[in-house]
Amino acid sequence: MNKKVLFISGLLLLNGCSTIVDNQYQIAPKGKAVTQIEKAKQLPLEMDKEIKVAVTTQTQVLDIHSIDSPGVIFELPMVKNGLDINIEAEINDSVFVPSAKVINQSGDIRAELDDRGLVYLKPRLADGNRLQGNIKVHPQVGDSALYLVIFTDKDKLDETVAVSHPAKLDAEGRGNYFPEVGDIQVPRALTGTFSIEAAALGARTSDQSIVLPALSATERPQQESVTFYHQAIRAAIADNDVDKAMGLLRDAEQLGITDADQVFRDAMKAQLDKQ
Repeated sequence: MNKKVLFISGLLLLNGCSTIVDNQYQIAPKGKAVTQIEKAKQLPLEMDKEIKVAVTTQTQVLDIHSIDSPGVIFELPMVKNGLDINIEAEINDSVFVPSAKVINQSGDIRAELDDRGLVYLKPRLADGNRLQGNIKVHPQVGDSALYLVIFTDKDKLDETVAVSHPAKLDAEGRGNYFPEVGDIQVPRALTGTFSIEAAALGARTSDQSIVLPALSATERPQQESVTFYHQAIRAAIADNDVDKAMGLLRDAEQLGITDADQVFRDAMKAQLDKQ
């Protein structure tokens, strides 16, 4: 991942799709459009090892399962207890906003992640602005192979991602308050860099702190947090991931979001009514 923090306000004027590539990154497999996973070029995925990938203008285009964008396919190890996969996209002058699908050998979708499941991580230590998402998958009876497909939503390239202004970050680092500086809007792109790491479910003892929701640009920060936690709790329960929903509920209550418990209970009731 690029170690450069966005400390230039001139980022507001940048709207290109440049990709920073150095020897930290694997270049995503090149090629023309593919319509079948078994015919696509793949990258190996090693457990408990961070893999950094650069998606470029030469990356193979995926035309499968309603996907139409440059993408990367990983063949997943068949772990009995399931996989916990963390994805982080680096935000530079543009950002490859990742979506993901886990698909078995028959084309059945086992898990999905879209931009609603991403959170924005502020610069920390050597890491710059990032989007983070998590996807969990359990092999099911009949699954002989599982593939993780990472791509971006081509229909949303006219949208932006909000990142904290460097002046505000500097003020926060000094313990000051700098409310009059707005967020910087970074354009989405078909190219960019991301990292991925897979572990057995239950192997991670703690997750990184959730900061602000990534894709909101107009609401005030406090309302952003409320909206994010409401949506994240509902999404986790809809995915039958009650443990994740409980964790989000605890985090929300610590932030003073008093109605998070009601959102949790309403979502649980709605999910039970569907069954």
